[in-house]
Amino acid sequence: MIDYEKLKPVLEGYKKYFPKHWEDEKYKWEAVKQFQTYWNIEAENFGDMFKQATEKADNLLGSGHTYPRAMIINFAEADDEAARQMFRDLYKEEENLTVRVEKFKSMSEEMRTKYDDGTWNNHYQSTNSISTYLWLRFPDRYYIYKYELAHNAALELGSDYNHKRNGSAESMIEGFKLYDEIREAAMKDEEICSMIRNAVVEEGCWKDEHLHTAVIDICFYLSRYYLDEKNASKSAKQKAANATSVNNSEVNALADSKTDTVRYWIYAPGRGAVKWEECCEKGIMLLGWEEVGDLSTFASKEEMKQKMKEVYGEENSYKNSVHATWQFANDMKPGDVVFVKKGVYGIIGRGVVESDYEYDAERTDYNNIRHVKWTHKGGWTISHQTPQKTLTDITPYSDFVQQIKELFDDDVLDADEDEAVVRESYTADDFLAEVFMDREAYDNIAAVLKIKKNIILQGAPGVGKTYAAKRLAYSVMGQKDTDRVMMVQFHQSYSYEDFIMGFRPTEKGFEIRTGPFYNFCKKAEVDSENDYFFIIDEINRGNLSKIFGELFMLIENDKRGIELQLLYKDEKFSVPENVYIIGMMNTADRSLALLDYALRRRFAFIDLKPGFASEGFKAYRESLNNEKFNRLTDCVESLNREIADDESLGEGFCIGHSYFCNLKPETVNDKILSGIVEYELVPLLKEYWFDEPSNIRGWTDKLRRAVK
Repeated sequence: MIDYEKLKPVLEGYKKYFPKHWEDEKYKWEAVKQFQTYWNIEAENFGDMFKQATEKADNLLGSGHTYPRAMIINFAEADDEAARQMFRDLYKEEENLTVRVEKFKSMSEEMRTKYDDGTWNNHYQSTNSISTYLWLRFPDRYYIYKYELAHNAALELGSDYNHKRNGSAESMIEGFKLYDEIREAAMKDEEICSMIRNAVVEEGCWKDEHLHTAVIDICFYLSRYYLDEKNASKSAKQKAANATSVNNSEVNALADSKTDTVRYWIYAPGRGAVKWEECCEKGIMLLGWEEVGDLSTFASKEEMKQKMKEVYGEENSYKNSVHATWQFANDMKPGDVVFVKKGVYGIIGRGVVESDYEYDAERTDYNNIRHVKWTHKGGWTISHQTPQKTLTDITPYSDFVQQIKELFDDDVLDADEDEAVVRESYTADDFLAEVFMDREAYDNIAAVLKIKKNIILQGAPGVGKTYAAKRLAYSVMGQKDTDRVMMVQFHQSYSYEDFIMGFRPTEKGFEIRTGPFYNFCKKAEVDSENDYFFIIDEINRGNLSKIFGELFMLIENDKRGIELQLLYKDEKFSVPENVYIIGMMNTADRSLALLDYALRRRFAFIDLKPGFASEGFKAYRESLNNEKFNRLTDCVESLNREIADDESLGEGFCIGHSYFCNLKPETVNDKILSGIVEYELVPLLKEYWFDEPSNIRGWTDKLRRAVK
C-alpha cells in the first residue's frame, strides 16, 4: 500500500506541471491512438502494419537498428508469421501474464538466434518494451513499466511493493499494482480528471478515460521533476538554517525560491564514443545535429522539432533528439557532473561542466559545444545498463547515480594534476632483471600467452609464480598499469556466484551482484585497444566447471567474442579478445586432485623451475657477497637434484629460489639464514619425506652446517 498523504503533494505538483509540458508529453496519448487505429493482427504484411501502428511510439520503443521496435520489424522481414504469432500469444488475455511475457522473450531470442545476420546482437525485448506493447494494445488495463520510475515512486510514496531490478515479469506486475493505487487516487481528483479530459480532446489523442496513460505521466513527473524540486527545496532550507545572518522570513523566502542544484548526466561523445579523445584533449563536450544551427536561437522544443523535421525529413518524431539538444543548450549548467559512456555498461570518463552552451561555427562538424573540466579518463563498468540516448539527465535516478559516483570516490584527481596518468614503462629486460629466468624461457612464455590467451604457471613452492605473473603482465603491456591487472584466489568453496554473478543478501532481501571476472571483462570491453590480465592464484583448488559455469567455453582463444546467455541475467555475455588469463598452480600440493581435461585443453601449462642457475640469481648472489648464503644455496641445489630423482616426489617438489630473495648485504646474517633453514626448509622436508625420517635428518644436518 502507498501512503496517500505522501501522494497528495505529488498530484498537486503534477497539476501545475501538466499544462506547461503537455506539448512535450502528449505523444504518449497520440501513440495509443495511432496504435488503436492501425493495429491489425491479420494484416497482409505484419511488419508494415506494426511499423505504422507504432510510429508514434518510436520514442518509447527506441529508434535505429538497436532498439526493440526496429528488431520486431526485422523479425517480421525474416519471418512474418512467426513475428505475428509472438503478438498473438502476448495478447491472449485469458492466459497467465507471467507466462506470456516470458514466452515473448524466449520467442524473440529464438528469432534472433535463427535469423541473426551478425548485426542484431540482442532482441531488446525487455519487460519495459513488452509492457509498452501491452499498454498500446490494452491502454485501459496496462501501464508502461520502467524500473527506475516505479522504484522512485515506491520509495517516495512509502510503498512496500516487492520488485527488483531483474527485468522479470513478476517485478513488472508488482509495478502495475503500485500504479493501480496511484490511479485510484488520481481518479478521485476531479481537477486531474478534468485537466486530462480537456487536453485529450485534441485530434489524434487517446481519450484515456481511466487515466492509465496519465498515471504513466504522473510517475514520470514524480521521478524526473518532483524529486529534483523537493531535494532543491530541502537543500535551500538547510543552507538557510545554517546561515546565522538570515532571519526566519528570509529562510522561508529562500526555501520557496528556485534553487540550482548539481545535475548528473550520461553523455555519449559521438557514435561508439569516437569523439572522446578529442573531447579530452580540448576540454569540451561535443553534440551533433549541426545542420540545425545555433541551438540557442530556438524559443521552444516544438520549434526545434519542426526544424529537425525540415532538415532531416518527416520519418521520425525526433523526440529524443529534441530533448537531448534542448537540454544540452538550456538545462545543463556549469557545475553539473557528466559521466561519459561507451557501450551498454561502460563508463570511460567523468567531468564537470565549466561553461554555458556555445555554437562554434568554425568547426566542420559537432558545432554544439560546452567546455568541461575532465577529471577522469579510463575504463569502468557498471551492473546497470546506461541509457541509449546521446545525453540523459540521470539526476532523479539516485541509486543509478550513486553506483556511478562510487567508481570515482577513491580516485579523484587534484585540480592541478595532469589529466593523463603517466605509467611507468616496463619491458622484457625489466622482467628479467626482477624475475630469475633466462631470456629464452621468457620469450617462449610471452609468445604462448599472446597466442593461447590462457596459461597456467605451475611449479614448486618458492619458484615465484605470483611474483612472475604480475610482472609478465606488465612486460606484455609495456608498462606498470595496475588498473589493467586483477588477481583473485580460488578455493574449494569458490563458486560461480562469487566469480561471475549471483544473488547476495542485502538489508531488504537479496539482489543480483556481479563478480570480479564479469566486471573485469566489462572494463576490458570498453577499452578494447589495451590488453587486460586476469590472474588466478591456486587455480586448481577451485571447481573450474562450477566457477566458470556456461562461460568455461568462452575463455578459449577461438571463442572470444562469442556471446552466451548468462545464468542470472537476461543478458548476452562474451569474454573480450583483449582479456588474458594467467593461472598459478602449486605442483607440490598433495591435497589436489588431477586437473580435468577440459581445463588442460583451454590452458597452456608453463613449468617454472628454481632459478638458482639463472644469470639474474648469479648476479644477485654476487651482490650479497656472503659465503654462508652461497653455501646454503649450493646445498639447496644439491637437495633439489635428490628431490627430482625421488620417484615419490619429482621436479614439481623442488625448492624454489624465492626463499632466498629480497635480501641485502647489510641484512644477510646468521640469524636470517638460520631462520630460513629452521622455519621454512626443514618443515618442508618433514612434509615431503614424512615416511623417510633418515632423509629428513641427513638433509637437515647438511642445511644447518651450511650456515654455521
